[in-house]
Amino acid sequence: MRRFEIVHTTRFEYSAPISETVMEVRLQPPDGHGQRGLGFKLEVSPRVEVHSFQDGYGNLSHYFNLLRDHQRLRVTSRSLVETGRGDGQGPGRDAGLVQDFLRYRPPVLDVPAVRRLAHPFSPTDLGSGPAVEAALDELTVAISRDFTYDPAVTTVYSAVDEVLRLRAGVCQDFAHLFLATARALGIPARYVSGYIYVPGEGGVTVGASHAWAEAWIPGRGWLGYDATHPIRASENHVRVAVGRDYRDAAPTRGVYVGAATGTMDVSVRTRLVG
Repeated sequence: MRRFEIVHTTRFEYSAPISETVMEVRLQPPDGHGQRGLGFKLEVSPRVEVHSFQDGYGNLSHYFNLLRDHQRLRVTSRSLVETGRGDGQGPGRDAGLVQDFLRYRPPVLDVPAVRRLAHPFSPTDLGSGPAVEAALDELTVAISRDFTYDPAVTTVYSAVDEVLRLRAGVCQDFAHLFLATARALGIPARYVSGYIYVPGEGGVTVGASHAWAEAWIPGRGWLGYDATHPIRASENHVRVAVGRDYRDAAPTRGVYVGAATGTMDVSVRTRLVG
């Protein structure tokens, strides 16, 4: 097992004071799927009352409404998480939601290019867990091999048809492409937002949040596939939220009242502590 200390900071800055911010965040790693949360703290500046709820996909969510004038906003989460407590999730849980993860909606599109990509990876038997796992392992490798990781070519709003045209993108795009292709194969798949630890200097990974996918495997439940690296999700992955696509699991989303323009800066620091 491993323990990670994660500090995730999102800073918003506006060209002029705004009068209100309404925001929903999904930043708290849940228990289950081989991990356990040992501590979590959410800090918002300027200070505001923060409320919490659990959404329809089981994500631990928080929200606030900042009603006074402000030109800057900072949201920081501090998490301590233990991973490596087992893989996957038993097939008896979450079964009622499986069909939801076969449907398409933007940015995960059912387009001819997705069907062409899916064709070589069709499992010999959709009811066979080993056959489905093997097909998805091959798909994971193919996406990583055939698409270039490039943060300059797509945006948070890019759909899979654009990723297929550009043959490039980031982890969010690769996760969406995996979802679209798995669903074309008849395999339920969902988006996962979270963090990945990549061993570095001082046992610290500095960067941004990460995204991958989970597929429903007969007899096994949900298993994670990371097409960015490409690997199965492991004890170095920390899950935070799941959904049909990025929009369901975005770390932060909200609206503000005012005519100003805004910028956002995100930093994540993941440290191995045990």
